Amino acid sequence: MKAEALKDGYEQGARRLAARSVHRLARTRVTPNALTAVGVTLCLVSAVIVYFEDRNELLAFWLGAAVFLVGSVLDILDGALARRSGKGTQFGAFIDSTTDRVGEAAVLGAIAIVLMRDGDELGLALTVAGLVLAPWLPLTWAMALLTAAAWSTVVQRILLVRRQLNAR
Repeated sequence: MKAEALKDGYEQGARRLAARSVHRLARTRVTPNALTAVGVTLCLVSAVIVYFEDRNELLAFWLGAAVFLVGSVLDILDGALARRSGKGTQFGAFIDSTTDRVGEAAVLGAIAIVLMRDGDELGLALTVAGLVLAPWLPLTWAMALLTAAAWSTVVQRILLVRRQLNAR
């Protein structure tokens, strides 16, 4: 029960922060689709940066993580902007969710290439976005930790939706 309350609090807090962040942005000509485009572009740039880790590992992982993080923040803000400004459309929401997966796939592909270069088959099998942890943990362990966390989230969401549907 406490974990669910913590998760709900986190989600509600993130939505409130995003809504406040786009308050001024909603008064401009910036569209949710523009934020989506910039966000996915930054994720693609992040993938390219990570690809070149063989030239400067620390720089590539840190810079790649930072650029990916900014792109991900824009992904949060585009939905908040769509809701706040009334500029959202169903097609825009579809494009947003699709480009989110494209950006993530590009970064995961770059990480997979890094692991392949290193001959790390286990890490390659566990490839998820572990860029932030890479400077402190071997990339394989970062992938394992993030994979476990991702699957834990999937299970929690399935159980939450099941509980909500059963309550109806």
